[in-house]
Amino acid sequence: MNSQKLKNLLIDYLTETTKKIREEAANGQGRQVLGEVINRPEDIEIGIDHVGEEILEELLKKYDVKATIFSEPEARDIKNGNHLYGSIDPFDGSALFLKGFEHNWYTALSFYDKDRNPLATGIGDILNEKFYIMEGNDEGIFLLDAKTGERKKISPSSRKTLTEPIVLASYLMKSIYSEKFFDIFWDMIKNMHPKGLLYPQGGSFIYAYLAAGLVDAYIMFDEPRSEIDPGFPIAKAAGCSVVSVNSDGSYQDYEFLPGRQHDKVDLFVATATPELRDAIIKYYVKKYNEKYSLKS
Repeated sequence: MNSQKLKNLLIDYLTETTKKIREEAANGQGRQVLGEVINRPEDIEIGIDHVGEEILEELLKKYDVKATIFSEPEARDIKNGNHLYGSIDPFDGSALFLKGFEHNWYTALSFYDKDRNPLATGIGDILNEKFYIMEGNDEGIFLLDAKTGERKKISPSSRKTLTEPIVLASYLMKSIYSEKFFDIFWDMIKNMHPKGLLYPQGGSFIYAYLAAGLVDAYIMFDEPRSEIDPGFPIAKAAGCSVVSVNSDGSYQDYEFLPGRQHDKVDLFVATATPELRDAIIKYYVKKYNEKYSLKS
């Protein structure tokens, strides 16, 4: 695979999708409900979700890139060859968009080789027209201003302890996620540094924030793989720790698994540093044992 071709395709995807979604939103389009998402009773598919997939399908033809691209609804997977894998979240922020909020509209796309190694990742901040890019480890990771063309290198934070003023993220807008999170991590939140921040958002875009040092840690119970695969390589390449955690505190580096986008990770933790990862896991194990294991 010609790496420059893939990089050009990625930038074109972010540029065209951002432009088209902004146009549709301005014209009041894209809010029609099309159906539910597999294994996601809290989520629905709406018209705006199709924009990125349609653009990507045309770009794959234009650049003659043969790939199997996995999306949230399996029926919308793109299969034009088996040379590469890809994972797309065509529009991250559907729930907010549907309610009329102009906040947190993103699109995310990652490519992987046949051995499942990440090749490139792009996360587009649609409202601000800025793109977070990972073009392979040799090219580094940067923020691209789509309006000016300016590139700026980004890097994660260096925070290592829960006593620091960390920014902790978790998707809390729906009870299917917030109830489990607060059940275990409420005491951690109560004891956060006064200048710390609980950021109640998450999804495929959050890895741009981790890579750029805006977020220090991301914690999710039952995180769908479809929300991880399109974006996590940029955080991983930036040096962040991205793991799935077991109830005994053991953990494994998270890996992309083709065709498993409908599966969920029991406990998912992504942090700027290994030390912060370990502190969160240590807290989790202690609290889990207090609530469940010691009662049985």
